[in-house]
Amino acid sequence: MPLSWTTRSKRFEMEALPHLGALYRMARQLAGLEGADDIVQETFLRAWKYFETFNSETNCRAWLFRILRNTWISRWRKRRLELPLTETAAETIEPYYDWEEEFLRDEFSADVKRALSDLPADYRMAMLLADVEEFTYEEIARIMECPIGTVMSRLNRSRRMLVRLIQAQREEGIAEKTAPLPEQMMRRKL
Repeated sequence: MPLSWTTRSKRFEMEALPHLGALYRMARQLAGLEGADDIVQETFLRAWKYFETFNSETNCRAWLFRILRNTWISRWRKRRLELPLTETAAETIEPYYDWEEEFLRDEFSADVKRALSDLPADYRMAMLLADVEEFTYEEIARIMECPIGTVMSRLNRSRRMLVRLIQAQREEGIAEKTAPLPEQMMRRKL
């Protein structure tokens, strides 16, 4: 039996909207500033469209991250085929939303951002889901649609690659030497 509009709306507000900040952070890491708003908006539109099929006994956060991942992949595939357009100065002005400040407080340092952006997309996503969003390996495997062993392998490789990239930046004098290396901040989860 379909949910009434008000019941569906209240359930969506209670279960899905609290994860807006986490989804926005992940979208910024995947698509950058220019694409994060669109990906998050499309993620929530898809979530709203299929919310009646969502089982409230499962993990809404993981469900939303899977939608975000699929949205990002779809956009990435489409964008590969498009020709880039030049922008005028007036079009490059970023809108400001009052809720962004709260979500951006825990931003990565510039050297970690640089190193993260150099990681392959699957490795970066696995690392962000595990170490920033604190999903379990099992949840990450469901979100990324791959075996748990693959998740563990990607995490191990991405962490080692991130440390090497930051060390290389430090040797080149690009990174801040006072920031802790990622290996000092990581913790294992099963």
